Amino acid sequence: HDCIYGDCFDWLARLAKRGDQFDIVILDPPSTSVGGKKKKRWSVKNDMAELVSLAAPLVKSGGLLFTTTNSASLPAEKFAKMCKKGLSDVGAEDARLERVSPMPSDFASVGMQPVKNLVWRVP
Repeated sequence: HDCIYGDCFDWLARLAKRGDQFDIVILDPPSTSVGGKKKKRWSVKNDMAELVSLAAPLVKSGGLLFTTTNSASLPAEKFAKMCKKGLSDVGAEDARLERVSPMPSDFASVGMQPVKNLVWRVP
């Protein structure tokens, strides 16, 4: 196992350029962040599709892309559509939602569940 650190957008592009692929890629971004070379504000509500489109090519054929967020203000349906758009943007429109993992029982919440865990099978 390698431990890498730095801006994930830089690393995703670098790994893709090298042709690296993995059986499983996990995307668990913060709900919002400021960083990178441009110091722009990133938000899962606005930018998840871009992150998925950078990560999807790193998943081997038949592999899994785990996408998760704990953004309480992002409905699960919108999160799923953003992930699907990111997959479609890189030609993986045949990726299928394989699993929706519920919140753990020890993370109780009232109202809409803030944690969304979606597992995509990449063709």
